[in-house]
Amino acid sequence: MRRNNEDRLMTGHKPTSTEDAPQMANPMDFVTPSEFVSLPSKGRYPEGHSMHGKDSIEIRYMTAKDEDILTNRSLLKKGLAIDRMIQNLIKDKSIDARSLYMGDRNSIIIHARASAYGSDYKTSVQCPACGETSKFKFDLNDYEEYAGDNLEDTEIEDLQDGTFKISLPLSTIVARIRPLTGYDEIDMISSSKPNQATNDLITKQMKRFVVDFNGYSDQKTIDYVSENLVAIDAKYLRDAFRIISPDVKMEQQFVCKNCEHEEVLVVPFGTDFFWPDR
Repeated sequence: MRRNNEDRLMTGHKPTSTEDAPQMANPMDFVTPSEFVSLPSKGRYPEGHSMHGKDSIEIRYMTAKDEDILTNRSLLKKGLAIDRMIQNLIKDKSIDARSLYMGDRNSIIIHARASAYGSDYKTSVQCPACGETSKFKFDLNDYEEYAGDNLEDTEIEDLQDGTFKISLPLSTIVARIRPLTGYDEIDMISSSKPNQATNDLITKQMKRFVVDFNGYSDQKTIDYVSENLVAIDAKYLRDAFRIISPDVKMEQQFVCKNCEHEEVLVVPFGTDFFWPDR
C-alpha cells in the first residue's frame, strides 16, 4: 500500500526537464522605458540648434539613480540637481539640456515626475482669502502649452533668429530680447550667494533676457539701463518677455476647504514635487 502511494506521489511530482522550463530573461537586458515629451516651443529655436524644428523630445523614465541625483547634497547646494537630472533623462546625448528654453525644460520636469510617481500632485496650498494652509491635489496632466508666438496686437517684431525687437513706450529705447534658457537659469543661481535675498530677481532676469538696447550689447550698458528704466518701460519690457517665452501653463481651480473660497491658482512646485507623500 505504501509502495503504491509512493508511486502515485512520484508520478504526480515528476521533475520538469530543463528543456521544458521557461527561460528567465537576464535582468541586465532590461531597457528603461521612454516617452516623447511635447515641447511648448514647437521647435522654434534658431537655425543650427539641435532642436530647431522639432516639436518633441524623447526622455527615459526616472530610475533609482536619478533619485540619488535629486538627493545629492552637493548638487542641491549648488542648485544643480534638477539640471543634472534633465540632462540624464534626455535620450539623445548630443542635445545640450542647458540650451533648451526654460519652458521646454519645465515640460520635461513635469512629464518626468508624472511618469515616476503619477499625475496626482498633492502639496500644501495657502488660501488667498483666509490664509488657511491645507493639502490640495493637482492633476499634472491638466496643463496648456504656450509656444511664445502670440504676437498679434503687439508691437513685438520677430527677427526670426531667436530674438525679438520692441520699442519702449516712454524712453523709445529699442530693446532686443530673447527667451531664457537653462544656461541663464544656472547662471542666475550660481551668481546668487547662499541665503541671499532675491529682491533683485526682476532686474537680474532682465539683464539676462535683454540682448541689446539700441544696438548696445555690452553687459555694462545692459546692466545700467535695466536698473534705471522707468517703471512703465520696465513693465512693458517684462510683459513682452512673457509673450515671447514658450512655457507650460498649469493653472487649476482651487477651492478652500476652510472658507470655500474659489480661485484659479498657478500650480506651485514645492520641495515635495519629486518626493510625493506616500
